[in-house]
Amino acid sequence: MEWLGRYLRLRAQDLGNADTAFWQQSVLRIIMLSGLCLVSIIVIHSSWQAWQLGAYQVIVLTSLFYTALVVALFLSKQHTKKSAMALLLIVIMAGLCILLFNDDFEIGKLGIIFIYTLPMISLMFFGFRTALVFMFLNFIPFVYLLQNEAPGNLFGLSVTLPATHSYLHGLLFLFFNLCLPLAAARIFSTLKRSAGRLSELNQHLAQSHDYYEELFEHNGSATVLVTASGDIIKSNSLACEVLGLEQGQQANLLSLLSFVQDSQLQGHWLKGKVECNLKSRPEVSLVLKHVMLTRSGHHVVSVQEISALRQLQHQLRQSQKVQDSWLHYDSLTCLPNLAGFTELANYKQEQLAPHEFAIVAIIRLRHVKTLNQQYGYEFGSQLLQYFAKVAKAALPSDAVLARVRGVKFALWLKGDLNVVDPKQLAQAIASQLPVELTVGPYTARMSYQFGVSFTEQRDQQNAQQLIEQCELALELSEPNQLVGFYDQQQAQQLEQDYQLLNAFRDAIRQKQLELWLQPKVDPQGKIQSFEALSRWFVDGQAIAPDSFVLMAERHGLMTLFSRLVLQQSVSILQSWQQQGLLYPIAINLGGPELLDDSFFAELMSLSADHPWLTRYLQLEITETNIAVQQPLLHKRLKALNQYGFSISIDDFGTGHSSLSQLVDCPADTIKIDRRFVSCIPQDSRTVRILHTTIQLAKALDLNIVAEGIENDIQRRFLQSLGCQLMQGYLFGRPAPALYWENLLSPPGTPIELGTKQA
Repeated sequence: MEWLGRYLRLRAQDLGNADTAFWQQSVLRIIMLSGLCLVSIIVIHSSWQAWQLGAYQVIVLTSLFYTALVVALFLSKQHTKKSAMALLLIVIMAGLCILLFNDDFEIGKLGIIFIYTLPMISLMFFGFRTALVFMFLNFIPFVYLLQNEAPGNLFGLSVTLPATHSYLHGLLFLFFNLCLPLAAARIFSTLKRSAGRLSELNQHLAQSHDYYEELFEHNGSATVLVTASGDIIKSNSLACEVLGLEQGQQANLLSLLSFVQDSQLQGHWLKGKVECNLKSRPEVSLVLKHVMLTRSGHHVVSVQEISALRQLQHQLRQSQKVQDSWLHYDSLTCLPNLAGFTELANYKQEQLAPHEFAIVAIIRLRHVKTLNQQYGYEFGSQLLQYFAKVAKAALPSDAVLARVRGVKFALWLKGDLNVVDPKQLAQAIASQLPVELTVGPYTARMSYQFGVSFTEQRDQQNAQQLIEQCELALELSEPNQLVGFYDQQQAQQLEQDYQLLNAFRDAIRQKQLELWLQPKVDPQGKIQSFEALSRWFVDGQAIAPDSFVLMAERHGLMTLFSRLVLQQSVSILQSWQQQGLLYPIAINLGGPELLDDSFFAELMSLSADHPWLTRYLQLEITETNIAVQQPLLHKRLKALNQYGFSISIDDFGTGHSSLSQLVDCPADTIKIDRRFVSCIPQDSRTVRILHTTIQLAKALDLNIVAEGIENDIQRRFLQSLGCQLMQGYLFGRPAPALYWENLLSPPGTPIELGTKQA
């Protein structure tokens, strides 16, 4: 059924494809294939009856029409239009044969009715004009039917059989009641899906329009949309209030203002920041900031009133506070530093109204180190200066922007809960930052990452706490995530992970991890060896092995962890030696453990104390670490191999393996990863890769272990390829060592595991 759906183009993704050629091919195949299937019984029965009566011309005609339909269906693969023309021709010829070669004129009239389907078919494949032509031409057989005169047997050929009446009515019934309705249903399904998609797009477009209208009106700053000559197209309520305009009043922005410097009058929106005064009220000082150039060539300009700031600057210049203020500013960007930001943000936080909130964000400039290496450190410093200037100009006047350290900037911004959602405001701020910055002859494409936290007046959180929350949000963000919001649950999860890490460290030191074993068997299911797998239980609950192994890798605990696994494995092997259970056990090593002198010395010391250890303790090295091995690791692996240890490359094929590593690495076994085995037998490409890998291992005289075998089909296929050892749930799940010890006793009794045992 899956193949039929793919062939007829009836899958979900196919029904949503509105391409004309695509759905026409689907409709054509539905008509032809359903026609072939539905009339096959009529063709077979009529041919059998014609054979008995000696009417071989019937067999010839039905065979020709059936063959023509099959050929037309085959042509639909690459020539949809030609195949559709062939279908029209088949319908015309079939109708004429029914009319002309039947002895009974009443039955022959059914051929004309069959021809009446031509407008419908041509409408599907050739458009309305072609359908209109066939509608007009159908008047000819219609007038002929009205005359009710039999044409006579012009060619002396008859296809009349005793059951011809049933055959023709059955043919018309199937064609009109099944073939055409199925084809029409296919078209309607695509139309319905396309209409639904179009409706969703219209809805999204309307929502986007409403959003940007809302953002323009309530973005927290006075904003105007002007032409290149300064004519105001649209202004929000704050801009009308600042400029002294009525809502919707037509005016020219340049005629309302007097610039501090006359040279700034021309092309003022090309400047990052331009100061001016209202002509109607000269005491009002303003700053014009060009926000963006729209696709239609208009300009979005923000208007900020800085009268109070000018007065404050004048007062500061009259006092010694001007000198003290520099202690809170960054000398490179002339922005507040962390201490200045904390002081300013705390002050503004206290001024928040009950319905207002504050956004605090850490903005990290990415790839600055790369730019420093490419263009020099002086370029990086200039880039930070220019970013500070552009970002400050793009933010509202009441925002606080500071450089806290390195390439990190802090932002404090006020918002209104009745107007905009904090997350939407944060996303809008992120979208306003410059995409490219040009410093001297070089242009750098900017990339940012935000860590955001927001608070209200009643939260009683100081700026330092908010900064720490932003840093945490930044740390927990994905590498390709632009804006990361502080999440208290994530913070709690981080705390839980930290507690779990401490518990895991204590569990290793107190030897609370359990060592479980999973068997490796030959193709007949007989146990040959085991793999050691650690299990950790906290308050009776099992912790996922992948979780605590990854924790050990991230936090430098792999050596301690692997030393515990080594000691537990040697203890089990020593007990088995005394009982006569001579089965090897393999332990997993990531590679860094062998670089640790103390771990390597302990391994060699144990092998000296127990001469049988090199035969019964196998080392499985993760292939991804082999790929990035250091010379010392390579040297120690060779030493272990010469000493007698069996070395296996674990998870082979999932990392950065190469032919040179197979040749140089002193391994005698490769372990094929479960991701390759799970694709047997449905993924032919993976099966070929698996076959080639096994042949390569045989050529290099390497043993082969396949893991992750879960069904007998996989077992038989790997056996046919010559795989010597297998491991997976089909043969046995990991279990405590005592379980296998009881199962293998008494010694010497062969234990065979199959699907029932597993």
